[in-house]
Amino acid sequence: AWAVGARGEFNVRDHGARGDGRTLDTRAIQAAIDSARQTGGIVLFPPGEYLSGSLHLRRHITVRLSAGSVLIASKEEADFDPVERLGYDSHSDAETRDFRFALLQGRDLTGLRILGPGRIDGNRTSRGGPKPIALKRCRTTQIRELTIVNAPNYNISLLGCDGVDIRGVTILNGYSDGIDPDCSRNVRISDCHIESRDDAIVLKTSFALGTRGTTQDVRVTNCHLSTIHNGLKLGTESTGHFRNIVFSHCTIVGRSHAWKGDLSSGVSLEMVDGGTLERVVVSDLRMSNVRAPIFVRLGNRGRGQERRVAGTLQNVSISNVVAVGAMAASSITGIPDHPVSGIRLQNIRITVRGGASAE
Repeated sequence: AWAVGARGEFNVRDHGARGDGRTLDTRAIQAAIDSARQTGGIVLFPPGEYLSGSLHLRRHITVRLSAGSVLIASKEEADFDPVERLGYDSHSDAETRDFRFALLQGRDLTGLRILGPGRIDGNRTSRGGPKPIALKRCRTTQIRELTIVNAPNYNISLLGCDGVDIRGVTILNGYSDGIDPDCSRNVRISDCHIESRDDAIVLKTSFALGTRGTTQDVRVTNCHLSTIHNGLKLGTESTGHFRNIVFSHCTIVGRSHAWKGDLSSGVSLEMVDGGTLERVVVSDLRMSNVRAPIFVRLGNRGRGQERRVAGTLQNVSISNVVAVGAMAASSITGIPDHPVSGIRLQNIRITVRGGASAE
């Protein structure tokens, strides 16, 4: 038996969790979460393997996965809340719009903390399954020193959140995106290590909330990103606005895939659904084996618009970038009558595979 912890600590084993990796511990873990909500306490996972379906987080609680503890997503889809029906057209896929089909889900919460050094295991071998962490309209959230592995969906998915600090998170063998802030503000992502088959860190402004939103005041720094697609990205979901975004002091490694080839870009800024992208600062990046180290694109896809109207892409500063093994130098592209503007490049060094053609 586990000893009773400090005051305000709610050990999941004391609430009936077995932690043997075989028993479904959803009810026991949820009981610990619901007990902690009364005092804003700590839900403690001691060493063990805890198999679970959807868990509903509560405001002002701390979920602490101790060293040697693993929260494992059940392989049975019936153990999770079904994909939500929004009642309006979000113009997005289920990965972007849904926040119910998830392992740890939170909605309209304040003061939530999810802490390691334990891990979450998505328990899948391909894309398609529950999100490990899905937070919608949450405020003042911390996610720190956690490891997430084998996730079949966005590893950390944020929609309409404000005040999020993600620090020291490791994501390994992700089958989908790493960290996705969507229509979210005041987000800091730092000191993270992400290895994904899709985009590593991607900011969005989708229509998943049923209104045009803004992603602003976001800082990503000191992260190592290894990906088949894009390392640092804005878009392509861009019905709303991107403002005051900083990417700095990151390393990006492109990876190839047998059936996708070389598809990765380093920094990708894509405004294609009528919103505004402005005041973006990119600096001090090191890249290797990416397709295009810098990819800037203003388009007119028009998703979520009654009438397709091109947006605006302006006031972007990119400096101190070194890339080796690229497939192309880079791309900065607008469309007729809608140019990109105010793009400042300084101290960019790119080495392209195979050198230049003689012709």
